[in-house]
Amino acid sequence: MPATARGGMEGREGASFSMRDPFTVLGVTEDAGDAEIRQRYLALVRDFPPDRAPDRFREYRAAYDALIDERKRLETKLLHTNEAALSRLTAVTLQAASPGAGRAAKRTVAALLTEGVMRTLTD
Repeated sequence: MPATARGGMEGREGASFSMRDPFTVLGVTEDAGDAEIRQRYLALVRDFPPDRAPDRFREYRAAYDALIDERKRLETKLLHTNEAALSRLTAVTLQAASPGAGRAAKRTVAALLTEGVMRTLTD
């Protein structure tokens, strides 16, 4: 599959390649340095080269590209943090919207929303 001008991969239908959390894909922590990210990427590519496992290789390459550049790594961390908060907020909101939900559930939703807004303002 052809690489796009920015180095990403395109799927069969031309949609951009979607991936899991890059930290999970490469098996590194969010505070991993460039050397650790590069070392882990090279080890995975050695085990799963593009000619034997093209889908895995593309996933590893996309994760590596997202983490090796400092700006992209910060964007990835921010996105990962926001996705986790959104999942938590969605679950609590559904619970609060259910019949018989009490004031405590509604206060939890309000607290999560306030926490998210305050975090956004202070970051």
